[in-house]
Amino acid sequence: MGIFGLRGKAGARVQALVEEHLRWVEATLAAMRETLEAYLAGEGWDMLEERAVGVHRQESRADDARKTAEVQLVRGALLVGTRRNLLNILDALDLVANSAEAAVDFLVYQRVAVPEILHPLLRDFLRGLEEEWRILREAIQHFLAGKTQETVRLCDEVDHRESHLDEIHKRMILRLFSTDLPLAEKIQARDFVDKLEACANAMEDVSDLLTVAVAVSLTL
Repeated sequence: MGIFGLRGKAGARVQALVEEHLRWVEATLAAMRETLEAYLAGEGWDMLEERAVGVHRQESRADDARKTAEVQLVRGALLVGTRRNLLNILDALDLVANSAEAAVDFLVYQRVAVPEILHPLLRDFLRGLEEEWRILREAIQHFLAGKTQETVRLCDEVDHRESHLDEIHKRMILRLFSTDLPLAEKIQARDFVDKLEACANAMEDVSDLLTVAVAVSLTL
């Protein structure tokens, strides 16, 4: 039995739906990274717009998977004390996908010109974001399996990774405003970087909710 007190076929169905939602969130993040890497490689705006549509498609599937899982939860497959925590986790996971979509939309449709001086740090940020997601995904999988100690340990790692990304974000902002670009371009590039950081923050929010859910489960 997993950490939720999953029971019978209905409980197994909930777990499968959560894992499906997780896969679509990951697909959204992968599509976002591919789009940003293509941008850094100099791909044209027309092709980037097509990639943005692909990000939207993955995020939409993630949203559909979340709604399906929530319907199953509301039907009462879980113990009442854990149902709300899992609903909160699903909502927070969906915000990870939403943040990825928002970052791509802002970059592509606002035609943001990120100065080349930021490109190395931006690549570092993308690598760090991928690592943060890998750890968070593992934490969720341990959570689903009822492995409380591993879940908490991995959530601590997520927090550490997010702090590292926060440092990269600060360096990008400082480097950006040290350039002689027009102020309007600086602000536009800063807003894009902020939206990208929101994705990292959303992952940390999921890990915080996982930690809370573990604590609640141990009192039941």
